[in-house]
Amino acid sequence: MKRRLWLVPALVLLALASCAKPPKAEVDAAEAAVAKAEKSADVQTYAPAELKRAQDALAEMRKELAAKKYDKAKTLALSASEAAEAAIAAAPGNKDRAKSRAAELIATAKKAAPEVEKLLAAALKLKKPVLDRSARSAELAAAKSKIVDAETAFASGEFYKAADAAGSAEKALADLRSAIAQAVQSATRKK
Repeated sequence: MKRRLWLVPALVLLALASCAKPPKAEVDAAEAAVAKAEKSADVQTYAPAELKRAQDALAEMRKELAAKKYDKAKTLALSASEAAEAAIAAAPGNKDRAKSRAAELIATAKKAAPEVEKLLAAALKLKKPVLDRSARSAELAAAKSKIVDAETAFASGEFYKAADAAGSAEKALADLRSAIAQAVQSATRKK
């Protein structure tokens, strides 16, 4: 009889474990929240880190469900739902910041382009040729083209792409300005 007493607690634990049920409501809510976040183009573009956290929690939740670890699965389902909601909430603010940044970069590049163009024209008028006219003119044209690309992307609502193009134009113009200044300085230096 004493030998069989240890079976009683084991059977009780087995019975309790077999009675545990998957957290269906939490799982369904998590899957719906993550699906909603995934369907939003703004979330995918402007809150990808938050979306990834939600997707990772959902994937981990599925593993725990498969392993019948329902308490852990429930916790992960709640985490996935919260992360998906955070992604949806973060996207508009991130989009507004990207839009502002893109607008700022475009304005800076548009202001710099005529200034650099004037510097280039003045440098090309020097008696001593100091710059390769065609190469520097091509650099200026490329920078202006990037500004147009930035404005087009901005008008399409692609604010990260607009910021990248405007930033690239701004850098190209700054490099060109520096090259012109160095060339003029070396040409006007007394020997």
